[in-house]
Formats: sequence, C-alpha cells, structure tokens
Amino acid sequence: MSNSVASQNMAPNGTNKNDWHRADIVAAVKKKGTTLAALSRDQGWHSRTLNNALDRHWPKGECVIAMAIGVTPDEIWPTRYVNEAAQ
Repeated sequence: MSNSVASQNMAPNGTNKNDWHRADIVAAVKKKGTTLAALSRDQGWHSRTLNNALDRHWPKGECVIAMAIGVTPDEIWPTRYVNEAAQ
C-alpha cells in the first residue's frame, strides 16, 4: 500500500516536514499572551473566524496567526506552501 500523503510532507532535502498540530499552534499563541479569539476580534472578525485557518488553507488568517507567533506561515503549515516554496 502506498502512502501518497507521506511523500507530500517531504522537504527538498529529504527531511519530513509536517504541519504543526493545532494544539501546538494554540499553545504558541497563548505563550505570546493572546488567544485566537482575541486575534480574530482585533481583525474585526467573529471570535471563531481564525479557527478556520487551523483546518484549511486561508492565507490571510494564516498570516495573522504566524505574525502573532513570530514565524512565517510556511513554518507552521509547510504542506500548504509546498508549491510556493519550490518556486
């Protein structure tokens, strides 16, 4: 049985790059002294709006979360940015 998803997680140097677990993202945001709900409200959105970025590709929301943590979105979600990193 072949696992095509596993091959999508491989970085160009052959290392395995996985997206951060959602609990790790939430914890990193909390370590910065805020919450996803607060970040959402700061943007003028409903308090649960940024949760969408945890489940699916949404560049605007991913950038808000990444900026709050102090990293780039492709560090948190490398599988979502595979094609962009290769260019």
